Amino acid sequence: GGLGEAMDGLPIALAALGHRVMTITPRYDQYREAWDTSFWSSVSMGSYEEKVHCFHAFESKVDRVFLDHDCFLAKIDGTSGAMLYGPEWGKDFADNQWRFIYFAKAVLKVVQEL
Repeated sequence: GGLGEAMDGLPIALAALGHRVMTITPRYDQYREAWDTSFWSSVSMGSYEEKVHCFHAFESKVDRVFLDHDCFLAKIDGTSGAMLYGPEWGKDFADNQWRFIYFAKAVLKVVQEL
């Protein structure tokens, strides 16, 4: 979609202008070229701590950071396509609220610590 295209093209255009650019996205199976950063941290998810782990790729002068968690990768491993948010078009995974609250908290943790 349009957001995906902007997240691909805009960082490359900004990097070409000389800016240091980093994007942070969930690690789905289509990012196999990313390497393990060995970065580990955690975020509070209610009464417990959930681990934060990152992978990285450097492409077109852009740092691409991928949050690695089973809530993203295991759900769609090998079949991502249009199934990033639900088992079929128009239906959400039951845990989407949890997944994207975790993602927002993990992004902030990465920005603070990485």
